[in-house]
Amino acid sequence: MKKIILLCTLVFTLTSTFPTDASEIEEVEGPEQTVTALATDGKTRASWGQGALTHANPLGRKPWAYAKSTTFAGTCHTIKAKTTVKSGGYTDSTSWATRSNSASATSSTIISRTESSANFTGNHEFRDSANSGWQHAATSAKY
Repeated sequence: MKKIILLCTLVFTLTSTFPTDASEIEEVEGPEQTVTALATDGKTRASWGQGALTHANPLGRKPWAYAKSTTFAGTCHTIKAKTTVKSGGYTDSTSWATRSNSASATSSTIISRTESSANFTGNHEFRDSANSGWQHAATSAKY
């Protein structure tokens, strides 16, 4: 009986997808997911792009994530992405992935030090032109 329950739980976990929102922090184990957020500078009404944090918590392995910043139209003068994880009492982060005159930038993948209690944050920055300010977005996921 325990094997049947475990098998049903495993099948549900592997086949389920969970909708996420930038304001939510998801606590799930299983398949790859993506959380998105629009970039803003707090003044400009139009957003220049969006940040996405792709993450997963594979069964029997440590959670991982990477950040991707993507502009909505054409290219940005400068576009950046970085991923940070807090786990096991440590904070680790990737280097900034910085691209000039590009439509997107993707950080390296970072792996949690522990299999649980991992908090991932994606940092996304956009500069539309050499004379413009910066727009920022933040995404997060928790295991």
